[in-house]
Amino acid sequence: MAFLEKSAQYVFDRHSLAQLKNVCIILPNRRSVFFFKRFLGKLSDVPFLSPEVCAIDDFVAEMSGFKTIDSVGLLFELYETFRKYDAQVDFDRFISWAPTLLRDFDTIDQYFIGDPKALFDYISEAETLKRWNVDMVKINKPFVETTGNLDKYFKLFENIYQVYVDLQTELRVKGFTYRGMSYRLLAEEVETLLIENKNFEKYYFVGFNAFSRSEEIVIEKLVKAGKAEMLWDTDEFFMNPFYNQKAGSTLRKYKSKGTFGKWNWQTNHLLTEEKNIRIIGVENATLQAKVAGAIYADSLLVNPGVPTAIVLCDENLLSPLIYSLDNLVTDFNITMGLSLRGSMLFTLIDSVFELQQNIVDFKTKSGETIRIPKYSHRHVFKVLNHPFCRKYEQINYTDASTEGKANVFSETQTEIVRGNLVYLSEEEMLAFGKGDRLFEVLFSRWGNDPRKALKAFYDLIDELRGVYHESNDAIEIEYLYLFLTILNRLEKILFNNRLLNLKSFRHFLYELIRQEKIPFSGEPVADLQIMGMLETRCLDFDRVIFLSVNEGVLPSAKHLNSLIPFDASLEFGLPLQSDQNAIMAYHFFRLLQRAKDIDLLYVIPTGEGLGGGATEKSRFILQIENELARHNKQIKITYPKIAYNKTIDNEVVNKVVVQKNNDILAAVSSLLADGGIYPTNLNEYLHCTLKFYFNKIAGISKREEVDENFGADIFGTWLHNTLEKIDNDFGTEVTKDVLDAVLKQIPERLDTAYKEKFGGYVIDSGMNYLLKHVAEQLLADFFNLQKETQVFPYRILDSEKQIEASFEMPNLGNVQKVKIAGRVDRIEKAGNEIKVVDYKTGKVVKKELEKSRDQILEEALIDPDKEKLRQLWLYQYLILKNMATNKMFTIGGETLENHDIKAKIYSFRNMKENLEVNLSFTDNPTIFGFIEKTEQILANIIKEMLNPDVPFAQTNDLLVCERCDFKGICGR
Repeated sequence: MAFLEKSAQYVFDRHSLAQLKNVCIILPNRRSVFFFKRFLGKLSDVPFLSPEVCAIDDFVAEMSGFKTIDSVGLLFELYETFRKYDAQVDFDRFISWAPTLLRDFDTIDQYFIGDPKALFDYISEAETLKRWNVDMVKINKPFVETTGNLDKYFKLFENIYQVYVDLQTELRVKGFTYRGMSYRLLAEEVETLLIENKNFEKYYFVGFNAFSRSEEIVIEKLVKAGKAEMLWDTDEFFMNPFYNQKAGSTLRKYKSKGTFGKWNWQTNHLLTEEKNIRIIGVENATLQAKVAGAIYADSLLVNPGVPTAIVLCDENLLSPLIYSLDNLVTDFNITMGLSLRGSMLFTLIDSVFELQQNIVDFKTKSGETIRIPKYSHRHVFKVLNHPFCRKYEQINYTDASTEGKANVFSETQTEIVRGNLVYLSEEEMLAFGKGDRLFEVLFSRWGNDPRKALKAFYDLIDELRGVYHESNDAIEIEYLYLFLTILNRLEKILFNNRLLNLKSFRHFLYELIRQEKIPFSGEPVADLQIMGMLETRCLDFDRVIFLSVNEGVLPSAKHLNSLIPFDASLEFGLPLQSDQNAIMAYHFFRLLQRAKDIDLLYVIPTGEGLGGGATEKSRFILQIENELARHNKQIKITYPKIAYNKTIDNEVVNKVVVQKNNDILAAVSSLLADGGIYPTNLNEYLHCTLKFYFNKIAGISKREEVDENFGADIFGTWLHNTLEKIDNDFGTEVTKDVLDAVLKQIPERLDTAYKEKFGGYVIDSGMNYLLKHVAEQLLADFFNLQKETQVFPYRILDSEKQIEASFEMPNLGNVQKVKIAGRVDRIEKAGNEIKVVDYKTGKVVKKELEKSRDQILEEALIDPDKEKLRQLWLYQYLILKNMATNKMFTIGGETLENHDIKAKIYSFRNMKENLEVNLSFTDNPTIFGFIEKTEQILANIIKEMLNPDVPFAQTNDLLVCERCDFKGICGR
């Protein structure tokens, strides 16, 4: 028999039908009230007037005779009370700690601290220092000097007792109380309000396990007066001191004390009855919902109609669980509400606040810091890519009716990326929007005015109506309606107060959002009940499925914020974390008492043998395994493993190829003849032919993003551009004096190059500021090394020079033209020697420019890992080919003929190493032999490119995939 059914029978048997209307039954929560009434109603065949059945909070509020004030109104009452003692109290700072103080007031009253002044004195500055270090004060007097933060903490309590008294006085005058105050008032006046009150002849307190001191006073006096009885739901396992179970620690004290009258009841279900307990480890939290859904669906097939509770120890799993229930589940009830904080609407609200409250620090040329309100590109993208904004974009810009209309959403994001605009002003964003109403709502500055924020949210709701109409999502529509009611409430409560700024407005808005939930309207007696742990109080089920039975979740590791230190709580009998753990232990083991089938799901540790953190199984599981099961041999514990259906062949998934049809072959041929193959393209092809296809044939570009900090590629481009300008300005000859002049210009040169191409970056603070100094040092080291190692004078013939050469080759009965091209960073001349130079901001070592011991040069040049060598080889080929075929080949006014051609890398992270090559082939070391051999090697690669039987395919080197822009397409 269920506990509430037994309790209803007990009350019914002790009163006639006529007497029941004079009885009051108090239960822990409203959920248990419903089921008690249901059981009671089944006991009579004739109608009767029901006794008063209510949850204890409702009972106390009603009996105390005062209305309970809402949390926001209470904050303002507290603030006005504080201003009597500190007129300078800052409202923004006040709301950061006021909720904590109010929770402490609530606890002090519930636990009926006889002398609150003594508590506040106990934690005052002098008394605390005295307790903390009485001996040190004598030895080291400077120790008693408090720090600034500590001093503020202690000063908070100077007038706190008087604030506490005045707040209660003011509330009583206005006819209000807060929750703890109601409990205290009832405890203080229990004789008048309950014992002498003739409304009820008898009170029954049903299913409780731990009381505050105020509750104890009320109940003890009622029991002593013969007006109350207690109905306990306890079990031998946690009531017998032999088992030392934490779940019964408070109840054992109550029983031995004897002030609550006769002990009804103590059962022995846990130690004597059969139970099937399955303990199931799951890889992650959300997966538990899938497993729970599958477990319940299986049980429906075997034994439908069994009362079942799915208990969410972590209530964030509610949404995943709803979507994990099988189609067989058509009737269930949810006792929890869905929080607005878990909705897509809240993510948009939160993103808009982030956007609006972004303030950027900039440095002036004089070094002063100024704060400018600008939108961060990250916040702009986050808002514009929110699902609601994307849906708005689809409705307003991509439907047939809007054809030809500029899509300001996509254009804005494109322009921000193209210009690398890290921060944007209100004016820039509104200009991008071109009058779009949603742009005006989102990107008009609020400043510090909460009225503008409120209006913006009302306007946002108006603009999103079309989105909600299209989506037809009932839950999201409920969220929208709930948010609108919150805005209305906030407007009424707060806007008469001129103290509000945007920060406090956000605080109150989020507080109201935290309090509000969408209630589910379902069948309360459905076979499946989805519940939080506290909703299970007094209820019984044949099957229970627990989710998140992990340490830190059950019991919770969260400590309530409090201004009252641990030693003060201990001294004055206030609740501790251990008390909360004991209460949760009771709820857990009480729910197991009458259950026959129990599934305990927990998230397994993140690594083999690892315990700690939220992935350690709960102590309650260990107690079942090592204590309960040892004493009750009727308990069967199993450890099922989760099996996953494999519906995809991994070999097929990982094998991505593109077959070469006629169109693809024509595109490759056109690229070879007209676009040209650059060293970068050849390296790409040798690393991964599929990557080459995506980039050069399919034309898929990598996703462009805004970089706040200079990445390696941007940093390298910045140095390259600076060096290009310097090289172009060197003139006919470079001398040491010229280099000395350049060394003095480096900061200015870098600044000019930055402004020309990278103006969207902020370089006067943060990582970019450091990188700017790194760039200055690198260039200074480079030109100082040039002074030491170069043969003077020398000439810079050209910089960033595009050089091309062509040859023809037979292929499948046709003649294929092949163009090879390269963009050379620098071409310099000293004497009769021409050096083709490539700048590298990364580290390059000599080994990368040499063939391996077991290779010939031809093999090294097609080795995917020899990309630096391959680049210099092609640069050398381009110059030699042009010299051989064009007698008037001129660079920088210099006709090149019979010159020694070398290719070189300047590595800015390895400047002193000579990274120079002058390649030749052993079997034909002449210039023409080098050209001929090079074209043979290239022709072999190109024949493969044009071979229809050789598809473009993924590389087998997964290290290449780690750095690939297309790994998302390949699934690597």
